[in-house]
Amino acid sequence: MAGQHDGFALGVDLGTSNTVAVLRWPDGRTRPLLVDGQPVVPSGVYADADGRLHVGRDARRLAQADPGRYEPNPKRRIDAPAVTLGDREYAPADLLAAILHAVGQAAVAAVGFLPPAVLTCPASWDDARRQVLADALLRAGWPQAAEHTLSGPTPPGTRLLREPVAAARYYAQVLRRPVPVGGSIAVFDLGGGTLDVAVLRNEGADPWGDSGFTVTATGGVPDLGGLDLDAALVTRLGERVSATDPQVWQRLTRPADAPQWRDRHQLWEGVREAREMLSRATVAPVVVPGLPTVVELTREDVEGVAAPLLARAVAETRRVIAAAGLTPDRLAGLFLVGGPTRMPLVARMLHAELGVAPTVLEQPELPVAEGALTDLPTPRPAPA
Repeated sequence: MAGQHDGFALGVDLGTSNTVAVLRWPDGRTRPLLVDGQPVVPSGVYADADGRLHVGRDARRLAQADPGRYEPNPKRRIDAPAVTLGDREYAPADLLAAILHAVGQAAVAAVGFLPPAVLTCPASWDDARRQVLADALLRAGWPQAAEHTLSGPTPPGTRLLREPVAAARYYAQVLRRPVPVGGSIAVFDLGGGTLDVAVLRNEGADPWGDSGFTVTATGGVPDLGGLDLDAALVTRLGERVSATDPQVWQRLTRPADAPQWRDRHQLWEGVREAREMLSRATVAPVVVPGLPTVVELTREDVEGVAAPLLARAVAETRRVIAAAGLTPDRLAGLFLVGGPTRMPLVARMLHAELGVAPTVLEQPELPVAEGALTDLPTPRPAPA
């Protein structure tokens, strides 16, 4: 039956470090959903003294006062029985639900209701992890989750879709890059906390008109992402600071009280912001608490510490392609998604080692969320 929900849809990529949602209007237009005024929202969760959970930039700001109440990467804790924040324990589903609740509220503020939604998850997640995500949706007040398969139409409710499938559909349907039936695409998803690599084959349209991309091989590196690049940069920065101010660096690496923990948090935030800036600039300042002047990091600093880490990423990508029974030259495309892929070195190394020119976008955080919308067909215009 027709109603106000017709044509509106919401795609959500709940990432390790950041969450992105994209809204689709009935005329097919899409745009990022602004949560607290921002299109990319930190996935961190902060528990205040009353047990209330705060998310996004509010959580990050509150963590400056008490980092022990903050979990910056709830998705990484999905296998944990409980997560301790301050003096309380929380189920991982509760932390993920807090993020989804904020996204849902933003959607309601934008269009007046929660539209039909598709939430993505890693291709490698087993039933237990997907159940945690389904529990989080229910606790956030979203419709019950159901996973879309090629065996039949998905029941009503929030859909779960594998992240690389969403990315591959974006590549083929939104970018309109050719992936012939029987051809394959590799998706290289470098996020804040992990690297996920998948090869997908285009099986042609399924009976419901969806692009029939199936995952033929998956892999990744669980400890390789923007956070690990930040850690390597902090180490590089520490080599400089400790040479002239060893006591300052010791306080930052081994904090003994709340003020020193706040200084450590500020340092890591500054390094993250510098790394992101160095994807588009050649020099970035970092405020090191305890030093009278800023310390400059250069793109050469970032690429110097990133190259050994990215070499692991390239090797894993080659392994996954081989596991799919392919060589890189047989791919129809290599699609890079995730914020850290903005770093020019990522595409350069993949191109040099694999011989395939990757596709990377100006906003690589968006394709998974927008690609998820392909799981909800756009209504056809009513006959005149």
